[in-house]
Amino acid sequence: MTKKQSAVTLINKRFDRFEKHFDGKMNETKEELRAEFKHLPTKEQYYAREDKTMGELKKIREELETTNDLYEKTNIRVNKIDQHLGIDTSVVF
Repeated sequence: MTKKQSAVTLINKRFDRFEKHFDGKMNETKEELRAEFKHLPTKEQYYAREDKTMGELKKIREELETTNDLYEKTNIRVNKIDQHLGIDTSVVF
């Protein structure tokens, strides 16, 4: 056996040990990940929940817009009444 062949054989042996060591580690890691992922929702469940959340958010934004509009109209009305009566209701008693 030449020096070149013995070096190749040595490299192959080291690689085999390396591969065996990390194959075991990779399998352990895969199992750990599977155990963690089983608690996550499926893609369909996730999107269904997101659709519901976005629908609620849209509804809240619409309600806020309506409420702000009503508040502004009411505030204008109260200010006109205050001016007519000559009082200031914005001051806390």
